[in-house]
Amino acid sequence: MFKTVTGTFQDKKTIDDVKKFVFAEYKEELKLRPSFHKYISGLPANFQEMVRKVRDSPQIKADICKQYTDCDITALPDTDELYVSHYNIDGGGDQGLFEKHYDGVLRLLNDATVVRALIYVNSNDDFTVHFIDSGVSKNFRTYDYGILDFNREYHWVEGKYDDKMDINDTRILLKINYLVCPKCSTAYAQFVIWLNLMVFYIVKTCMEYSKSPKTVFQHIIGFFCNLFRVVNNISVYLSILLVFAVIAAIIGVGYGGVIGGLYLIKKLGVRKPRRNRR
Repeated sequence: MFKTVTGTFQDKKTIDDVKKFVFAEYKEELKLRPSFHKYISGLPANFQEMVRKVRDSPQIKADICKQYTDCDITALPDTDELYVSHYNIDGGGDQGLFEKHYDGVLRLLNDATVVRALIYVNSNDDFTVHFIDSGVSKNFRTYDYGILDFNREYHWVEGKYDDKMDINDTRILLKINYLVCPKCSTAYAQFVIWLNLMVFYIVKTCMEYSKSPKTVFQHIIGFFCNLFRVVNNISVYLSILLVFAVIAAIIGVGYGGVIGGLYLIKKLGVRKPRRNRR
């Protein structure tokens, strides 16, 4: 397991540039309650260049490599995000971000580690992040960062929402991800990357769809997001079983619906048109 480390980012100018972009581009969104994530790969080229400087930072990579004899780091830019963090306990998909959780579910992979760097672009609140497995707790301020094991670090955010908080104090982060897989073959590393992407996009899509739920279906998806989080906290094996159980239930309901529909059609019958007698 990669043990969580914290520090202060030295390239403050780049962080300031990121902050200026966010406050200019998302001025209205910052006033809203739901948190939001934006994939870096879908944002303007000039912003992507700012983030690239953070991603390629020798400081971040050096902090990661300190825990490995052989350090082979592969950036995972497709999963890098801009995150505006708003306290949101309403049964939606993003509620779990403020409760005890693992970011990922691939804890069964012992020879490959996805490491996440949380870069605090703007943070002037009293929230404290507790990294339970590493025994680290920190109230991150602007320019601070934390690097954690994406799949194995059990953590949570402690704090309460202050509706009087100034918009300029909004908690804004960059989530930058790397694969560390010492002595892995190219084929195996690509398999791990593919597996991570598949799980990541499915979970993230469900979370984003169901945050601050309004429709019945959003409430249902939000419920399952929080259920999976709780189950994954208990055991990764239970979470896998739950996935198969839900898939089986969906298939069963779909199959039952088809059979029931065919039976109903047969029961009602379809009268054949009578031939006219001459």
